[in-house]
Amino acid sequence: MSSISQSASQSSIAEYLRHVQGVDAAAADAEAAAIIDNFERMKSMGYIKGWCFDEGGHLDLIPSDTIVKIFGDE
Repeated sequence: MSSISQSASQSSIAEYLRHVQGVDAAAADAEAAAIIDNFERMKSMGYIKGWCFDEGGHLDLIPSDTIVKIFGDE
């Protein structure tokens, strides 16, 4: 999975927020944009290599190989 850059789009994150948190479309879109910005920052700093929805439907971060080596794969 080392080539993953992302697999959850801003629109899918916004939909998740609308469903789980019950926020309106405008608030969900704004929060999803902020989330993606933060994910991109973490990615550029080498902490993560991407993000996705896990099999339980929760938003999950995919740690970079360097972070996995430091903290282990728990």
